[in-house]
Amino acid sequence: MSYEQKEVNLRLEKYLLKSNQQFTLEDAAASTGMPIIESESAIRELMQRYDCKLKVTENGDLIYDFTGLHRRTEKSFGERLAEFADWFWKGFKIFYRIVTAVFLLIYFVLFVVILIALIVGLLSQGGNSDNDSKSGGIGKLFLVLFRVFISIFEWSTILGYDYTYRSRDDYGYPYKHYVEKPGQLAKLRKNRKSSKEEKGFVASVYDFIFGPVRYQPDPYANHKEVASFLKENKGLVSTAELQALAGWRRDEAENFMTELLGRYDGQAKISERSAVLYGDFSQLNRSANRPDEAPIIYYWDEYEPEYELTGNKTGRNWAIVGMNSLNLVFSLFFLAQPNFFAEFDIPIANGPFLAQVVLGAIPFTYSLLFFLIPAFRYFRLLPLKRKQRQENARKRLMKVIFQHVRVPISLKMLTQVANDQAQTEEKLKEEQVEALMQEVIHDLGGESSLNSQNQLVYRFDRLKEEVEEMSRLRQEHRGDDSLGKIVFES
Repeated sequence: MSYEQKEVNLRLEKYLLKSNQQFTLEDAAASTGMPIIESESAIRELMQRYDCKLKVTENGDLIYDFTGLHRRTEKSFGERLAEFADWFWKGFKIFYRIVTAVFLLIYFVLFVVILIALIVGLLSQGGNSDNDSKSGGIGKLFLVLFRVFISIFEWSTILGYDYTYRSRDDYGYPYKHYVEKPGQLAKLRKNRKSSKEEKGFVASVYDFIFGPVRYQPDPYANHKEVASFLKENKGLVSTAELQALAGWRRDEAENFMTELLGRYDGQAKISERSAVLYGDFSQLNRSANRPDEAPIIYYWDEYEPEYELTGNKTGRNWAIVGMNSLNLVFSLFFLAQPNFFAEFDIPIANGPFLAQVVLGAIPFTYSLLFFLIPAFRYFRLLPLKRKQRQENARKRLMKVIFQHVRVPISLKMLTQVANDQAQTEEKLKEEQVEALMQEVIHDLGGESSLNSQNQLVYRFDRLKEEVEEMSRLRQEHRGDDSLGKIVFES
């Protein structure tokens, strides 16, 4: 008897809502009255929609754990609140950038007026031949000024998301950084620096307020990377290997595994020898042509991008501070002098309003926020920078652990090897490593103890067993990803 798969999915979902959300494949089939094959397809469908963990009993039975029945796309109240705050912040940034563009435009006009006065004075001197050469240079100058004018309204401060270079944070960790937009006036200089060092002044102003764009990897990079890994490893992957690829914590890796099983029609299997749970995606490897495979980059080979305050040189920051301080001083002056125009017999309608509001309150509020926003961001970035540094150090420790998984390793040796492998990265201290290892032990299923020399030693027996078993399974795997010869063509 056959059943509509949609009906099977609905029955299993109702079963989850009404009963225990931990079950075996046989439980699902017996409780819903559905055949085994259809029930397995329904479970795979549910794993795409809900968070799920796979558990293995001591007898080798596979348990699907949907505890909480939490949708993968469902957001908690905290996440929704953070999302609302993010949208509010984006809206505020748009508004403030518009105001900033207006102020920059005013400065631009003043600069052009002064420049024209200088040019008129320059042209009034010298002969005709000199004037011809000067006119050519002045023409180029006005072309650059036009580009500067356009840049005022270009709020993106990077060339594009495909243009990156390698930078280093304060602790020597190299990371990907977007290439900033170069300054237009720098093109007039004879001795130009490299493009990454000559960010335009307008871009520097915007980055001073809101910070530079932090490098963001492709949101589907992990999925593409796993697909490439499966291609190179006979379609088999374990939870520990997912951790090595993406740095997932154990719970995250287990949840990601079930998402992959549902997304790519994989099979959850248990090895007979060591009861290791792994995913078999042999079917995914069957390909006619896959030229754009993502490179396999392990978690520890790509450091976290830095959280920068402004991304500007110190001199550039001081120039921007001086410019805004001038705004602040003049706005305070007009706030304190509402009758400024009347005192100097300047015939302007609504003089007090113009002095106190247009030239006083509005620029004062803007200039004050100009300093307050970076100050707020500075304190906001402090915990993020600490987390970034800890995550980078964790990457280095994970690399050493996977390299030496087959033998116990002492705290002293772990620290020494991590530091020996460093190039420009900071030197780790044993106290720092010991603190980080408390979380790493939990994630990788390890344990710590004191040896006969009273040294702290770490061992990762579960990880060792998983690594060795996956190596054996791949050697014995006879999967064929060849499509064979074409025997029919329409």
